[in-house]
Amino acid sequence: MDKICKKCASDPMSHSFKKISEKGGILTYYTQPSQGKLYDDKEGILSHVDNALKLIGNKKWRCIVNGDGFDMKHAVQVTTGSELLKLFLEKYGEHLEEVKIINPSWHIMGIVKALPMMISDPSVIKKVKVLDDRVYSILEFV
Repeated sequence: MDKICKKCASDPMSHSFKKISEKGGILTYYTQPSQGKLYDDKEGILSHVDNALKLIGNKKWRCIVNGDGFDMKHAVQVTTGSELLKLFLEKYGEHLEEVKIINPSWHIMGIVKALPMMISDPSVIKKVKVLDDRVYSILEFV
């Protein structure tokens, strides 16, 4: 972990982004932004995620974003969220299968609705899937 993020090496709860499985040649990453102690550490979060995704090479991957507990203090970090989505969809989008957003708050839904203004390629935006029909558990995706 220290190769990915020095802050998380000393406290694994600093940022919330980790690989949770590899099945059928697809890596699955998970994040629950409300669980990261340093939710306002924009540069640290972006660096953590970038370093983690560099390790995937040419493998296919997906990300589960859990919006449970995401509230106003997280939402005001809107540039962090939008830059993370750009990192997912643009820098690492070639091998990205999908971004599933589970248990979205209305704050997250606002960011998702703004995606077409931030990312011009509709095929990339189609990789974002919001599951808001019921409460989901991460165990359903491992």
